[in-house]
Amino acid sequence: MKSPAPSAQRAQAGVILAVVIGAVAAYKGLESMTSPALPILQAELGASRASIAWVLTGVLLTGPIVTPIVARLGEIWDKRRVLLGVLVIVTIGALVSALSASMPMLIAGQMLQGFGLSTVPLAVGIMRETQSVERTKAGNGIMVGAIFGSTALAMLVSGPIADNLHYSWLFWFPFFLLILIIAAVWWLVPASPANMSHGRIDLLGSALLGAGLSVLLLAFTYAPDWGWTSIGFLALLGAALGLLFVFGLAELRISDPLVDVRLLAHHSVFTAAGLMVMAGFCINAMLVAVPMQIQQPIGTGYGLGASATLTGFMLVPAMLIGTTAPLATWIERKLGQRTATIVGPVSIAAAAFSLMASAGNFTMVLIGLLLVGFGCGISITQAMNLVVSGVPPERVAAFSGLNFVVKAVGATSGAQIAASILSTDAAAASDSPSWAAFNAVWLMCAGMCIATLILGLTIKNRRSSTDSSAAGAAGTATPRADQGPDVVSAAVSSRYADDVDNHRRAPTVADRS
Repeated sequence: MKSPAPSAQRAQAGVILAVVIGAVAAYKGLESMTSPALPILQAELGASRASIAWVLTGVLLTGPIVTPIVARLGEIWDKRRVLLGVLVIVTIGALVSALSASMPMLIAGQMLQGFGLSTVPLAVGIMRETQSVERTKAGNGIMVGAIFGSTALAMLVSGPIADNLHYSWLFWFPFFLLILIIAAVWWLVPASPANMSHGRIDLLGSALLGAGLSVLLLAFTYAPDWGWTSIGFLALLGAALGLLFVFGLAELRISDPLVDVRLLAHHSVFTAAGLMVMAGFCINAMLVAVPMQIQQPIGTGYGLGASATLTGFMLVPAMLIGTTAPLATWIERKLGQRTATIVGPVSIAAAAFSLMASAGNFTMVLIGLLLVGFGCGISITQAMNLVVSGVPPERVAAFSGLNFVVKAVGATSGAQIAASILSTDAAAASDSPSWAAFNAVWLMCAGMCIATLILGLTIKNRRSSTDSSAAGAAGTATPRADQGPDVVSAAVSSRYADDVDNHRRAPTVADRS
């Protein structure tokens, strides 16, 4: 049978790329819809500040727990069917949230929506199976841009929706969009090659990791009621750390672990994890605290009396500036790996200090939001680059997915701790937190940035510009430890293409183009 023309193959590959990136963007938009409307949801449902934080945390809670399992299931089964299953669960979650009339029901819907984090590694896997190496690299950049863009769009429209419609429409609109995405995946995304399946799911590691994260979040949730030095809080905290420690020991003894913890000891991988935790923690702590600050009455001395619509408009620039994330690669090439690593923490720390001076000041709030958006985009991109240079080629994809899981853990903790600090300071839901409580949140974020900055300063300041030339001359030679990340990346891409060709009887849609 005659093969399709190259132009038709490229068009087909482009459609697949658009659909899987659209799935990720739809989830990220849904995840961000509720942030500007938190005060309205709190008033409508009569929730405390600690419980309303679970509207954000519920989405973030299930993501870190299920994503490693779902990503592994996609490797041993069919990524298309697994992606469809995840999207169905997220759609059901949106439906439950739209129909909710109480906090427990709303939180349950949010937790189901948290399965959507699994779309990221599944989309990356599908791209690698259906695109050429060059198109896969371009697709990764487009995906990061789509994540920031969909987040900005969600924040832009969520305020007017909350101000002019019932809050349930924050979930009805994404529900209908997800129906369309499911249909597109069903009709346009091909199944994974059957001979790519291998391995098994680490059930023990999955159970230990899920239990440890769940107990940790429960500890932070109940701390405002029990007290940060209470026996209950300390017992839950100790149990969580114990479960996570046992998880690490178990992974060392399993031949096919959920997470190869040995690679976490590599300095660049450890630094990448630190960048991801810091970025997730700080941006979500600020997404809880900033809307609460600017929607407080002007009479508090620090509030701006903003509506949900104005809040959404203020948060949008912080997301849009995140589209500058590709600058991290340019900074590394021109100024070195260490410089690219510390730019993000410095920017977010500057954001925290700006917010400390933002009492009743619209301009300082906006500057703080822009700095945190820029810093998070740079930090996430650089964390992915550090993984490329720090792990074996066959583990690059897995640890890139793990990076997003680590970021989600940091995000969950950041949102919950910030809400706990603000809830502890105000006895009743109708009371306004003190300005000292908000400053405590900003100082906490600044402290994390300083710790990550110190870690980043220990990175060797290698430039990748000369190594890129070496990569072109070296072809597919084995990368050396002293070469820059671009060399390693080039070798990884070449080896991946060779591995795919060796495992298939026919090339992929875009590999022929």
